[in-house]
Amino acid sequence: YKLNRSFGRYYQAAFSETGLTYPKFVILMALSMDGPMSVSDLSGRAGVEANTLSPLLKKMAEFGAITRARAETDERRVDVAITPMGQEILDRARATITEGFKRLEIDPEQMLEALRFMEETRKKVEAADPPKLNLDGLP
Repeated sequence: YKLNRSFGRYYQAAFSETGLTYPKFVILMALSMDGPMSVSDLSGRAGVEANTLSPLLKKMAEFGAITRARAETDERRVDVAITPMGQEILDRARATITEGFKRLEIDPEQMLEALRFMEETRKKVEAADPPKLNLDGLP
């Protein structure tokens, strides 16, 4: 929890004067890595609830970083894609963060390995059926 909050503050400080936020960065990363997708799929991929995601996507589209379009096959579905400008913003943000990690003396390979481990762990926890605490027999 503390690490997550620390990263949030770190990214916020790195992006502070640009209007880019950590959630917007995550959205651009997901779209860059996985290509165009529906808002629903992006919500799952980015770990952001759809009702929180929609206002962010609207602002990002108005800015020109992404496109939003109704799917031709299902007008209820909105597809989202990164624009060339959005990719440029993402590339610059990634370079800034990479430089920051160098200053922190964090090995990029170790960071990627840690992120992979955390992602695998997250998936397992989300799919798990946790054991139930049994208080039978207590006074």
